[in-house]
Amino acid sequence: MLVGRALIPIRMLKSFGSWKAGDTLLVEDWKAKELWESGIVEIIDESEKIIRELENVINEEKNSEPITSIPEGLYERAEFYIYYLENYVKAKPDVDIEVLNAKMTKLSNLKRKYQYLKRLRFNKIINAIMFRPGSLEILSRLSLEERKIYLQISQIRNEWLGEK
Repeated sequence: MLVGRALIPIRMLKSFGSWKAGDTLLVEDWKAKELWESGIVEIIDESEKIIRELENVINEEKNSEPITSIPEGLYERAEFYIYYLENYVKAKPDVDIEVLNAKMTKLSNLKRKYQYLKRLRFNKIINAIMFRPGSLEILSRLSLEERKIYLQISQIRNEWLGEK
């Protein structure tokens, strides 16, 4: 779900409001989606950058015992580029087959890394809940989505064990 927590680079194809054709801007993910679907902008494809960022976070996460902090908006940017790459083929059916193959390869790689990171962090969250439920230190290292999981499962754990 695109919620405006990730900034996406776009290039204006047409003038729109105060933006001129050719301008390059950073806009919230939901705006980028709306403008792209309307044909007003071109998305600047940073999926390779997101894949590298995911790889870096995965490696850091694997090599550290406690859960680590992740770059703000990483999940949202990954989700945006998954959306973008999935819809690129539909939006541009007449594009060169090599370009489509490259986009599909990026999509596959991005999805795989994204899901792997989420599973890895979920396991670490569960471990943290077992030993440190409701820890402010742990909470400070989590994304907004992860905080929700951590707090809800911590509450269930504490109720189950009678530790309120």
